[in-house]
Amino acid sequence: MKIKEVLSVPGVLGVVIFSPKGELNDYKGDISEDQARMAAHMCYSNSSLMQMQGRLFADYSRQPEWKNFEGWAMLGPELGVYVKGDTACFLNREEASLNQVSEAVDSVARPLKP
Repeated sequence: MKIKEVLSVPGVLGVVIFSPKGELNDYKGDISEDQARMAAHMCYSNSSLMQMQGRLFADYSRQPEWKNFEGWAMLGPELGVYVKGDTACFLNREEASLNQVSEAVDSVARPLKP
């Protein structure tokens, strides 16, 4: 599946691909380049924080599988974002199925390595 095909999933508003430094690599959808660039920085920052949280959970719980961070989701009342690796997908919660969105994003996302 390609980024364009992810956009065809019902409820998907935009897709952003970002670098391991948080720079915008590509985007598609009903968002401007400035919005996509800001989203790339924000999603990278949140992913970095989640990676740190995963390491802390692993250390405190003595369950090393927490270190296998792959992605995260944030859901608001109307909109949401699903992030895996280097790919962020913005969605309309009323129209999107998180299962369909995650399946589509999982097929294009690459691990985010520093």
